[in-house]
Amino acid sequence: MYSVKIVAVLSVIALASASIDDSHHHDVHTTHSEVEKHVPVPVYEKVGIPIPHPVPVAVPNYVKVGIPQPYPVHVTVQQPIQVPIYKVVPQIIEKAVPVPVEKPYPVEIQKPYPVEVIKKIEVPVPKPYPVPFTVYKHILQKEKADHKGWH
Repeated sequence: MYSVKIVAVLSVIALASASIDDSHHHDVHTTHSEVEKHVPVPVYEKVGIPIPHPVPVAVPNYVKVGIPQPYPVHVTVQQPIQVPIYKVVPQIIEKAVPVPVEKPYPVEIQKPYPVEVIKKIEVPVPKPYPVPFTVYKHILQKEKADHKGWH
């Protein structure tokens, strides 16, 4: 009974010390990679299973490939083939610039004619006059020192 408790306490102490040791080694960067690892596999019983193997079959060694052969054509082809060359020649086109030309043409002009003033009439202009209106004044009274905070 006591031995189980002692073992449990010792295992907790061992785990705590291992975690403390691990925390000190976090700054060290190490890498480890395994390319090949041999794992022993226990063999209990060997059972013979027939595995189908490829069977050699005789195959003819020649392959027919069609080779294109020249044949006569009804169209005659010139042997140095002439390629037409096109050259772009810019054409200068002169456009007439519009020039304004002043030409006299007859226009009827109305000439001033005499106007006769019969009488000068004065028009009365109304003057502004005073209009009575009421003005409301608000009187603010300061609070006394005795009643601070009271409204």
